[in-house]
Amino acid sequence: MEAWFDTSEKRDGYEKQLQYFRENTGSSASLFCVPFASWRMCIRGRKYQMEKNKADIGIYQTELSDFYEISFENPDTGISERTFERDVKNGIRLLMINGGFVPEPDTVLQNGIIYAPLEKIAEPLGITYDLTRREGKYLTLQKGDTTLVFPRYNESTVLLNSHEMAASYYLCDYDHLYVPLRFVVETFGGKVQYVDDYEKTFCNEDNSEFPNRVKVNVIAIEMSDGTKPQYVSKDGMEKIIDVSVQYRQDLIAAREEANQKIEEKFYYDASAVTCTGKKLGRFYVYELKEFENFPIYFNEYTGEIYSEAVGLPLVGLDKHFINIGFMLS
Repeated sequence: MEAWFDTSEKRDGYEKQLQYFRENTGSSASLFCVPFASWRMCIRGRKYQMEKNKADIGIYQTELSDFYEISFENPDTGISERTFERDVKNGIRLLMINGGFVPEPDTVLQNGIIYAPLEKIAEPLGITYDLTRREGKYLTLQKGDTTLVFPRYNESTVLLNSHEMAASYYLCDYDHLYVPLRFVVETFGGKVQYVDDYEKTFCNEDNSEFPNRVKVNVIAIEMSDGTKPQYVSKDGMEKIIDVSVQYRQDLIAAREEANQKIEEKFYYDASAVTCTGKKLGRFYVYELKEFENFPIYFNEYTGEIYSEAVGLPLVGLDKHFINIGFMLS
């Protein structure tokens, strides 16, 4: 497949993006480009592990057209880190596993099938793997009592617990070994949710009038790891209403203390929270009346509240209630 920078014009664009990348990361490293429908930039030698239930993320426009900054908190250091991605054709794809976003997921789309680097998804999915050519085997994946074997490269059959079955073949690329994401996850008992256009689905925003705005897609995977949900949607409703009411009280109290005028807009109905009936992975999704573009998320495993980020991010999730004070000020 033709790489996106195969023409001189595109190569010029690549050089500009490479320069921007180096200036904004302090890195002089070369970049790896995946020659598929979309590509991501990553810093060689830097590897960050994802952390389940950690859904903090932000997507920002940069000075370059169709070039976006993805920010996330490094669980090892607690420091905000940045990666970069270019929207080429199918938008940006975020990968969430058990409530946490995978930094630099490097997913690719090929013939309608999404592939992911095995080394980046194996550990969070609880899958072990082995590369071997013994007895014709090439790639063996295992989780519990389930064993999946890809006999040969570019083969359309696999062995599931020694039984042959049809399946999408895996891809081999420069730096990563790619596997068909949905097939692997579902084979080992997981569930895959593909959110086509996050903003339209959860934020009630239709950007069809803005063709140049990036479309953010989310692949949310739930894979059993021995833990069970502790909360139901009703628990989330009750907690969010309590937090919402307290937030408004604190907001008004702060303005009174600062002798600031309290306008009518500050007396919104803080208890007018509804459950949308939607979920993002393990997060129940709620809305507050008058602020429907900023969904509120409740983690059924931890009871933590996240909400759509307010301000600069085009799309973002923060671990707190909606920053209504910022919007009303």
